Amino acid sequence: MKKLLSIIIAFVVCLSLASCSADDTTSSGAANNQANRFTQEVTIVKMPSPPKCKTTSSSSVVNEVLEVLREIEKAPNTCGNTNGWQYMIKINIDGKDLSYSIASDTFTDSDGQQYTITNYNYISEKILSIYDKIDIPEMDYT
Repeated sequence: MKKLLSIIIAFVVCLSLASCSADDTTSSGAANNQANRFTQEVTIVKMPSPPKCKTTSSSSVVNEVLEVLREIEKAPNTCGNTNGWQYMIKINIDGKDLSYSIASDTFTDSDGQQYTITNYNYISEKILSIYDKIDIPEMDYT
């Protein structure tokens, strides 16, 4: 009787483990489907007038642009003046639109907060390098 009970318990444990494994596969499949629905896109607009732009949904480009934005050395902007923008970056990540502008002396974040840029030349070179690497034709920005 003990042998039969042990076999039944072992069988139930095996079934429950197999069931958990199947659930993991199903949930990871759902996670993969969810990841496939994630969208991202970046548009880089550059001056001089008329402004030109390139747009891509390449995740590596989006990540590069986000890294450059993190590298901006900002100081509080006390004067509130700007000389216009040289670059505008528009990012859409999963339906959320973010917009940034960069001038030779000012960075404006997506919330409209302005900062003085202390490393403009470095940032400008990085953005221009990313822009030039995007392998699509340049378009007029309207």
